[in-house]
Amino acid sequence: MDHARKLHNQFLGIYNRRIGLTQRADNPYATHVPILVGVAAVCRPKLLIEFGSGTFSTMSFLDEVAFPSLQRVESYENDRKWFEQIRESLPSNSRVHLQLVDGEMYQAVPGANTSAAGMIFIDDSPSAEARVPTLKEVARRCGTEPVVVLHDHDLWRLRLATRNFENRISFDSLNPQCCVMWHGHKERRPALEHVKRIIQQNAVKIPLTDIRTWMEIFSTELKLT
Repeated sequence: MDHARKLHNQFLGIYNRRIGLTQRADNPYATHVPILVGVAAVCRPKLLIEFGSGTFSTMSFLDEVAFPSLQRVESYENDRKWFEQIRESLPSNSRVHLQLVDGEMYQAVPGANTSAAGMIFIDDSPSAEARVPTLKEVARRCGTEPVVVLHDHDLWRLRLATRNFENRISFDSLNPQCCVMWHGHKERRPALEHVKRIIQQNAVKIPLTDIRTWMEIFSTELKLT
């Protein structure tokens, strides 16, 4: 058993170096926040679909300064306790529409209008194994309209599953890593690569959850109007 664990740790070390995994963030549950702000600044989605609600994503989408284009957020959650906690935090007039999923998260994908979304965020389930079917189902159904952001891209099962998309960019300056994916629209890559560079340059300067400062940086660097 000790020998097997040693081999596993050696493999994991090699894998982490291969993917450029940096030191784990002090707040590992928020490393997707700058990516969400940056991608939304470029893509300007009106509809955003979220599989897996969260304090650092769902609540951020309420900020109309950091996410000015959003008109509606459809957030799906299959953990009833967490669903209730997030629901209690949402204002009554929220543009976030939280829905409880009875069963595995991937089962909610067919009922979500993913092909109409400008942006999709995937951060569901307590394990990579459970999240992979969600990712694959989104890739199969979403079409060419949305840009998809995945949290925990450093996990090998999720990393393999991103190959179901035609295009992908790994955001590796933060740990856990994220991946941005989409079908078609090769012309999107330069702007999204620019977002990646901005995050790399500012990752140690700006707190992950300071969404307004991140938006100011993106607005300046991307010359948004």
